[in-house]
Amino acid sequence: MAQPSYVPESLKELAKLSDEIWFVAGDTSVDSSWYTKRASLSAIYSASEVFMTQDQSTDYKDTERFLDSRLEDLRKFGGATSALSEWLDYTGHSVVNVLRSKGVRI
Repeated sequence: MAQPSYVPESLKELAKLSDEIWFVAGDTSVDSSWYTKRASLSAIYSASEVFMTQDQSTDYKDTERFLDSRLEDLRKFGGATSALSEWLDYTGHSVVNVLRSKGVRI
């Protein structure tokens, strides 16, 4: 992603990588959490990769600690995002159903 012309392809590859990691981890979600999980993992992966470029520790131990810390943050935050995700999913479907009941073609 050093050149702006490579950004779209880099983002596409990052999305595929995140999807593959979640698939291998056994994720079977089909709701809105599918997107939030992949976006979160993409952000963590990207941040870890940038951190690693400055890591001078032996065997990249500082990067490993950084990654572990970010994943732990995600685990803690995951419970809250799961509840929010369920609420957004329910609310979104409710809005669509109300609009359909009013004759809006969706």
